[in-house]
Amino acid sequence: MKKLKLTKRLFYLVFSLIFLASLNWSLFAALPQEAQPREKEKKELKQEVVKLQYVEAEAMGRLLVPYWGPDTRASTDRKSNVLIISDTPENLSKMLEAIRKIDVKPKDVVFTVQLIIADEGEKPTDPELKNDPLIKELQKLLRFGSYQLLDAAMVRAIDRQQAMTSFGPNNQFDIVLKPEVTDNQSQENIKLNVTLRQVKSEKMVASSNEKFWEPTSPIYLIDSTLNLKSGDRAVVGVSRMNQHSASETNKGLILIISGKIVS
Repeated sequence: MKKLKLTKRLFYLVFSLIFLASLNWSLFAALPQEAQPREKEKKELKQEVVKLQYVEAEAMGRLLVPYWGPDTRASTDRKSNVLIISDTPENLSKMLEAIRKIDVKPKDVVFTVQLIIADEGEKPTDPELKNDPLIKELQKLLRFGSYQLLDAAMVRAIDRQQAMTSFGPNNQFDIVLKPEVTDNQSQENIKLNVTLRQVKSEKMVASSNEKFWEPTSPIYLIDSTLNLKSGDRAVVGVSRMNQHSASETNKGLILIISGKIVS
């Protein structure tokens, strides 16, 4: 008798569990679709093959790193200068827009460089410099009384690339220019790094007292960065003409530059 009662109790317990389980499943099925847990959606990825014109593919890849997300995949083909990008459509669109802004023809800039020697003596100033506004300002600021044009040169440079030329008597100087063109709302500006070096020194043959110029280790006279508006002209710096000659201590070199963006 006891066994029969125990069997009935077990039967009712199992029946109750089955009933509750079926009831829970019915309630779960009746829930709105958006309230039910679902599998993680797979993200849609797109791939673009971009042929670059002016910027190297590897350099462009480094520039795009700030745009990278967890799904970004990129590779380059150096030979064909191609960048291959795979990403979500939204992020890929941002990177393609950045590429369109970066991969453009670099600006061409023409600089006119004037090297002027200034002297504390009473030697007359060159007639073409007498009315130069920059020279007039320098006369107010510096102790030099005489200004003479030592040499002038034109240097053509490409945006963000170095350009170098030698000039001066016997090409004793060289100048290195590296411009960076920036777009302003009203006009384009040029951020310019300028390095002026003396690369030859005057020597004398003891037996004949004849002078000659020979290459030497570069002497850095001016190393400066300035900002120019296209078409403007400015004094870059002032330096002693020769740091190794006591006879030149009363003379100085003045470097004046103007720059114009031509394309």
